[in-house]
Amino acid sequence: MSINATILIADDDERVLKALMIRLGHVGFKVITATDGYSALSLATKHKPSLLVLDINMPAGDGFSVQERMKEIPELAATPVIYVTGDKSDRLDQLARRLGGFAVLHKPFHIEELIDTLLSALSSPGDVKQAS
Repeated sequence: MSINATILIADDDERVLKALMIRLGHVGFKVITATDGYSALSLATKHKPSLLVLDINMPAGDGFSVQERMKEIPELAATPVIYVTGDKSDRLDQLARRLGGFAVLHKPFHIEELIDTLLSALSSPGDVKQAS
């Protein structure tokens, strides 16, 4: 399978980033990684990825604040965001939906679930879906 899409993954766990970069790279994604919200926003502005996968709880700007700031940047405003979290709180899921997140995946998730969600988000521009 060959996929011509750049995704940015932001998570403060470098082991998670490395594993996702390897697995998603094998599928054909070009993967950019960040370990905090500030770096994620900076890299998104520079590289303009097709999609972002944001951990909700990160230092220097959580996933929610990154998406909020992206909405202020015209070339990033419509970029789909998939949130990942280890927190099972319904409150976080509701906030992610209110902010326009494409999906919320709860850790630990299966890589196949992430790949399916990525492909769905990339094939449905502008169509917001929710996963829980």
